[in-house]
Parts: sequence; C-alpha cells; structure tokens
Amino acid sequence: MKFFFLFVLFFVSIPAQSAKFKVVFINPGNPDQNTTGDFWSNVTLFMSAAASDLDIELVTYYAYRDHIFMKSIAEQVLIEKPEFVILVNEKDQALPLIKRLTSANVKIFSLLNRISKSDYAQLSKQQQSNIKGSVVPDNFGVGKKLLNGLLSTYNQASNITKPINLLALQGDYSTPASIAREQGLLSALSANNNINLIDSTVANWSSEQAYNKVKGIIKRTPIDIIWAANDPMAFGAKKAISELALSYPVVIGGINWDVENPKYPIALSFGGHVTLGAQAIIMLEGIHTNNLPVEQTNQKLDIFESSISSHHAKFSELLATKSIDEYDFSQFSYSTDKPLIFTIGNLLSTYGL
Repeated sequence: MKFFFLFVLFFVSIPAQSAKFKVVFINPGNPDQNTTGDFWSNVTLFMSAAASDLDIELVTYYAYRDHIFMKSIAEQVLIEKPEFVILVNEKDQALPLIKRLTSANVKIFSLLNRISKSDYAQLSKQQQSNIKGSVVPDNFGVGKKLLNGLLSTYNQASNITKPINLLALQGDYSTPASIAREQGLLSALSANNNINLIDSTVANWSSEQAYNKVKGIIKRTPIDIIWAANDPMAFGAKKAISELALSYPVVIGGINWDVENPKYPIALSFGGHVTLGAQAIIMLEGIHTNNLPVEQTNQKLDIFESSISSHHAKFSELLATKSIDEYDFSQFSYSTDKPLIFTIGNLLSTYGL
C-alpha cells in the first residue's frame, strides 16, 4: 500500500506555469493524524500556505515514519525535477537520500533535523555544493525549558518537600531533535539535586507506546512528573494516569502544541516549531533570489513558546480550524525592504492581512 500512496498522496499548492520555482518536500510523517499525532501534516499546512503566498510550487511526499521507505522516494522525486528538495533527517537516515539527489544536482534544504558534520564529510565537493541551507529549532533549549516549567508547575501545586520522581519519555534513539531534547533535559536535571530520574525510555513519539510504558512503570514506582519529548506521548501518559486513578497528582508536559484531547489534558506544552516549514519556504525564496545572505542560510531559531504564553490560545485555535491560509507569509519575504523576523507573535500579527 505504501508504494501506491507514494504516487497519489502529494499536494501541489501552486500550478507550475505560474510558480517561480518548484520545491519537493519529503515529509517523514503521515498525511493525517495517527498515534504520533498530526504534527507532520500540520508542517505541510504551514509550508503550503507560505508557498502559496510566495508563488512557489510545492509537492509533498509522505514517508509514513518509515525511514527505509523514505530512501525509495528519491527516484520519484527526480522525475519531478524540482529546484530544491526539503529533507528531514529522520532517525539520522537522510544521508543516502542526500547522496542520490545531490549527485543529480538537486539542491537540498534541511528542515528540523540536519545531517551531522561526519555525514556531511562523506559527501563529495560536488554534493556538498548542493546543500543550500537549513532551519532547525532550539531542541536543547526546549528540553531544558520543559523540565523547568514542569518543576515550577509541580512546586506551585505541592507543599510536599521530598525528592521528586521523574519519568522521561524520549522520541527515539537517533533523530537529532530527540537527542538534543534529551540533552536539554539532562542539563536541567544537573541543576536540580532533588529530582530522581526513575526511568528515561523511548516511546517512539507514540501515544500508544507511552500509554503502555507509563502504565507498567507507575505500578512499580510512584511518579511525580512526566517529561515527554512530544505531546502525543504526553497524552498517552495522561491517559494511563487517569485510568489508574492515583491518590496523588502527576504533572505531565510535552512538546508540539498539538490540539489537545480534552479527555486527557496535560499541564504544559511547548510548541511553535510546526511553523518552520513555512520559514523553510521563505528562506528558499531568499536563496533563489539571492536576497538571503549566505551567513543566514543555516538558521537555528528559538521558536518554542509555552502553552501559558499569550500567543498559545489564538495560535491553537487557528491551527485546530486549519485556518493557516489567513496568515500573510509574504511579510517575512527577504525580497521585501523590512522582512518580519520569524516568530509566533509576528506570525499572528499578519493574520487576516
């Protein structure tokens, strides 16, 4: 079935005859919601809206979180003859795809997860010349912020002065974003002597796997805080806690700003990076027109905001209703005299313009 979907599940936002140039996005996720949430389908929504505003043709292929399948997409992508391909280094498996595409002189832009320096060194000079840029969020910072925010929430709700038992739910073993978020968590842990890390376990970004793991762990050991590398795992953890009907509170938080399941609300979420697909398109237009300085072609943005920020409610409302086309991404174009800096606040300020 996957090979069937390869040819039919794509979205073209701008007809080729009116577009400045063509971009293919190899989306590592799913086109709709599943146990890992709807983050990746929402990345495409933002990317498509930006492409529409900037007159860029965008074609998206989905890899269904199967990095092996993702490698097989290269030949179909070459048929599209895009100027740029946007890639995500899912599970640190993008290198073979990059080698194939850059050998055919396709230009590569990395989104959310870059390849490592050691992988880059494996490319020939000709292949390296086709690596044109990247945009990633500060995953280390958000891992740290999430734990500190959960500690603050826990301390406000509890008067008990005892060591805090922490459970961490990691995304996977190899994706750069997962590794960086874990490193941020460990950095925050090193500054807090009253926390016992009971377990740090991989749940593969999945609400179902998180649910099963939390249910097993908490039967053996009381847990006070659950740190999750994404919201679906946090929702799965909340479901497990709710069903166990514990006599004490457990503070749970995640990352994504996914639309919450009202049955299983979590205490805290950090998000905003779902918009970076749009920033990738904005940067590619700047690269194509030579309006983006070379020193700005690799960006690491502190895009994450918490669910208690003043922007969260409006942003989540618009995302829930898929009202992404009402943002004006042309305000961020490097072709304008004074492009807006890409932040959640500035994005919301363009809504309805």
